[in-house]
Amino acid sequence: MIHPELMKLLEANDVMEILVDSVQYQLQKISNVQKNNDGRDWYRDLPLIVKEKFDNYKTDYETLSRILKLEHDEIKNEMNKGYYYWRLLRSACNTYRNDLIEYDQQLNREFNLQETEAISDNSVLNECIVVLNQHEIEK
Repeated sequence: MIHPELMKLLEANDVMEILVDSVQYQLQKISNVQKNNDGRDWYRDLPLIVKEKFDNYKTDYETLSRILKLEHDEIKNEMNKGYYYWRLLRSACNTYRNDLIEYDQQLNREFNLQETEAISDNSVLNECIVVLNQHEIEK
């Protein structure tokens, strides 16, 4: 059974929005590989086993994205089936947060814009990551 604290993440609207955003961001990053020559060359040169893993992650994130668009009870039922999608969510949230921090710092360097909590220190995203990290080792 999935830890109750993880299931609580699915109950708050602002948390759901950040989870959906994180997964969409991860899907966008994966999809962007095929959008330019460097990405296509990189993908083409991957060993078959790595290419298959990359493709599987894309499929899995697409499935997770569909799950997060279901009705609340259906989401909880799907997410309660195992930890795999929780691990994907954890990965997506970490990537999203790290990139947001990097983008915010880049805006500060290039345009002297002050870092903002909404971007680089998003409290909802950080709280999600804390909960996901606490339960990452459960199988």
